[in-house]
Amino acid sequence: MNASDTSPLVELRPSLVGALERTALVIAVVAAAISFLGRRYGWLDYRPGGAAFDVYISPIFIGLLVAAALVAIKSPIVGGAVALFATGGLVAFATKQLEPLHAAGLVALFAIPGALWLFVALAELSRHSATLCFVAVAAVGIGGFVVGTVIYDRQWGPTHPSSDLAALPDSPVEWMWSGAVTTSGGEVRARLRSSDGAARLAVSTSPDFSDPTMVEPGATDGTSEPIVAFVVDGLSPATTYHYAIEVDGALDEVRIGEFTTFAEGAASFRLAVGACARVGSNGAVFDTIRETDPLMYLILGDFHYGDNGVNDLERYRDVMDVTLTRPAQSALYRDTPVAYMWDDHDYGPNDADGNSPSRQAAMRSYREHVPSYELGGEESAVYQSFSIGRVRFVLTDARSARNLDRNEEAGATSMLGAEQLEWFKDELIEASRTHELVVWVNPVPWVADAREGADHWGGFPDERRELADHIADNRVDNLLMISGDAHMVAIDDGTNTDYSTNGWPGFPLLHSAALDRPGGEKGGPYSEGAIGGSGQFATIDVADDGDDVVVTLTALDWEGTELLSHEFSTADTTGSPTEP
Repeated sequence: MNASDTSPLVELRPSLVGALERTALVIAVVAAAISFLGRRYGWLDYRPGGAAFDVYISPIFIGLLVAAALVAIKSPIVGGAVALFATGGLVAFATKQLEPLHAAGLVALFAIPGALWLFVALAELSRHSATLCFVAVAAVGIGGFVVGTVIYDRQWGPTHPSSDLAALPDSPVEWMWSGAVTTSGGEVRARLRSSDGAARLAVSTSPDFSDPTMVEPGATDGTSEPIVAFVVDGLSPATTYHYAIEVDGALDEVRIGEFTTFAEGAASFRLAVGACARVGSNGAVFDTIRETDPLMYLILGDFHYGDNGVNDLERYRDVMDVTLTRPAQSALYRDTPVAYMWDDHDYGPNDADGNSPSRQAAMRSYREHVPSYELGGEESAVYQSFSIGRVRFVLTDARSARNLDRNEEAGATSMLGAEQLEWFKDELIEASRTHELVVWVNPVPWVADAREGADHWGGFPDERRELADHIADNRVDNLLMISGDAHMVAIDDGTNTDYSTNGWPGFPLLHSAALDRPGGEKGGPYSEGAIGGSGQFATIDVADDGDDVVVTLTALDWEGTELLSHEFSTADTTGSPTEP
């Protein structure tokens, strides 16, 4: 072996070694601080939905970097290897969740300390040993990237095959969807590629838009250019209408949608329901939902996993633009009107309530983007209700009013908030008297053991019992609840849903999730079972002959395979309190 192979790679003075080690430590502290404080002070710019980086991932990388710094005090080569392992994993996450320049800057801040510690350590080794160590450390860094990629894909990546639908060509309209449908009209919201053009909505019973009705943009609360809202009325019941947007006198024939107005009186129909999709999902499940040809699609929360905890409207706009332009989702929303109630991840960060820092931006974004039914007010929670035939749908907001008026000393908590709670109680009574069936769209799990601080109705047992007693005292015996949040499909026939003081027959319950997120289960038990999984949704088939209403609940997967089902009739739901 040559002497050059055994001699140190680089001769470093002790003072220089100390300076390099101190520099590495300072940069490591700066990297940890930026990671920790970046979200709070807006130092890092995220891709749409990338806020989950700070919530779940950043603390792990901060911990690894701190560990590397501590180890490097005794063993620079081991500390450097740990730092480069963390850097490799960080690359897998940062490049997907941060804007490119911010991702590159953060990765560099993590990489430099590790590189300096390794330089100090390798410089003291022979060329032969240094080469072997360098190869080993490089393998560690690559291993970090592989591990990070696998973890990212499992937690935030696709959970089932993507749709084969191709993206539509660019046109003057970026996205559009409809909602707030009634027997005589509906509403269309759209984003134009430019705010300079003059837009009108063309509505016609003919696919070729012969003799269309032209609708001017409405002065709907919350919209701002280039998002436009069109309120359509004067239509015929139980009729399919096609719609497209005219920009500067030219009809956009690339993006064409349709909706069917509701029938008057007794009506039979199908609804699709789903919840919990990752940001940017293009899963095949959305094609399967569309192919069931529902009258309406009920979104039960976690429309996306934006996890935005900052009062920044632009972040909400960015993630909504991504969601509404994915080919499979875009096709579903153009062809099927929606009714949408949010949950935590699309309203704010995980487990968010009315005190979320992003509440104001979330409220503005909802009113800007969503074609909703009438809301309580400009600042109210986004609760709403509507009817299809003899069925009343009541949507409650479990996030934006939660604990807003919490009395810390008394320990009082509320899922719905005082205003919404009173509205809901009144709506339940009125709807149960005037409709054959009442459907409560409640995004979060109802059946769960009482547990302080839980992010479901078990964390609010007093309010749950208050509502259950209200249902029993007012003999509301024609209720169906549908929920999301838990990444499962589940059905209960009413065996487990009663929480009243003196006992009252429970109501049927359907859980529908997850569209495109890892599976899991929450709450229970459920009489018909629960299946945690992804690529899942459900349908509600209502058969109304003018006498009784027969409802069929069906849980399906992205291939259309039936997972669970249950049928009930309003003729069988008349109940009476049990003996205390």
